[in-house]
Amino acid sequence: MSAAKATPSTPAVTGERLGRRGWLILLAVILAVNTPLLIRPFRPLAAAGVPLPFVDDFSDPGTVAAHYHSLGGFPRVVNGELLSPGTKNNPLWLKAILPDNVSVEFDAHALSQDGEIRVELFGNGYDHLSGYMLVYAPWTAVGVTGRLPATLVRLDENAPTLQRWQEKARLAGVSSLTAVGYGPNSGVRVEGPPVSIEPGRVYRMRVERRGDTLRWWVDGQRLLEFRDPLPLRGPWHDRVGLSSVEGDVYYDNFRVTPLDAAPFAAEAVVPELGPGPSADDFERSALGKDWLATDPTAARLENGVLTVERARNHPVWLRRPIPEDATIEFDTWTDSPEGDIKVEAWGDGRSAHAGPAEAAYDATGYVFVFGGWKNTKSVLARQEEHGPNVAERTTPRVEPGRRYHWLIQRKGGNISWSIDGTPFLTLNDPAPLRGPSHAYFAFSGWESPVHFDNLRIR
Repeated sequence: MSAAKATPSTPAVTGERLGRRGWLILLAVILAVNTPLLIRPFRPLAAAGVPLPFVDDFSDPGTVAAHYHSLGGFPRVVNGELLSPGTKNNPLWLKAILPDNVSVEFDAHALSQDGEIRVELFGNGYDHLSGYMLVYAPWTAVGVTGRLPATLVRLDENAPTLQRWQEKARLAGVSSLTAVGYGPNSGVRVEGPPVSIEPGRVYRMRVERRGDTLRWWVDGQRLLEFRDPLPLRGPWHDRVGLSSVEGDVYYDNFRVTPLDAAPFAAEAVVPELGPGPSADDFERSALGKDWLATDPTAARLENGVLTVERARNHPVWLRRPIPEDATIEFDTWTDSPEGDIKVEAWGDGRSAHAGPAEAAYDATGYVFVFGGWKNTKSVLARQEEHGPNVAERTTPRVEPGRRYHWLIQRKGGNISWSIDGTPFLTLNDPAPLRGPSHAYFAFSGWESPVHFDNLRIR
């Protein structure tokens, strides 16, 4: 008779396998991993003592140790600016207690498109996303590049957008977000217009809170606004920190100023164009409030003429929207043999080229280029100068010193362009650009000094 097979022993249960020593080791690991969470309720308030108002131009390398604190990332003063060297969301917190109503201003720039300008407001002085966070950048932290919305985040950057909260309230037939679950610990993302970092460009930013409303301006233009039903305030929501993620970001001219409790004053609204004509002969010394130069160094008024030089696809936008069906006329010329006279129409009113100068420029509207590419061709393009929706020709070329009269007309998706009364190029767009993001006109250019005058829109 053959020997009976040995019966496999039943595996020991986890507790028996671990034993007392194993359980103690496991408990120690759990405690070590969760120590920050366990001690959080017992932490003292973050360091304070810096009085407000506070101004810092970072001319003193000792200011970081004297007025700020951080939990990592080695932020430091370099050449009179604060360097936040890709700190992976470790803010440099100011040792000051913010009042409920406050203004925070600063300059910021990055040397590459990886630099994300991130500022934490009304946080606890220790933790990332313990308050509101402003994000001006392409969200490289999640591996995304390109033009994504400027964003204000409350507590959770993966939270639903404000639009989703509002849609939830609408479907429930209520006007209050708190009626559909918005609470003190709720996260929300408030998205503004698409933005991207232009390497080396200095952005002037200001954010203010008055009452329950936060407003954020960039280069004097309001970027977004958030009215929080449950504003973050109190001892654990009263600090401000300057931060970054992967790329280096530089900050300067940092200013924190208490405000009174008065609500925001109504901001001047530039009236929209009516059905009648609009005109500009540039007979003044400055562009004024009706125009936005996305690179102020590239545009100037002289002798009653707008000159755009070395703009490198940084348009000078007319702030007032133009009609969808419109006629646009103006005079233009250049003294350069390289030509390159350029305008954009029916764009978003704020965008400009970002990234390396040699990279392709994707406009937000229709692009008209006379004598581009060193005076070798002219194009009428839908957004992408090198894309499929382009009409082009190689003659005539721009004659230096000759004044041209342009006439651009649009009706629906049919766009025509004449020069000196002669048809030049046409484009039939089966999916025409429409809506608030495609309602503005701009003068633009590349390297050549180009002159514009006698604008008429009707």
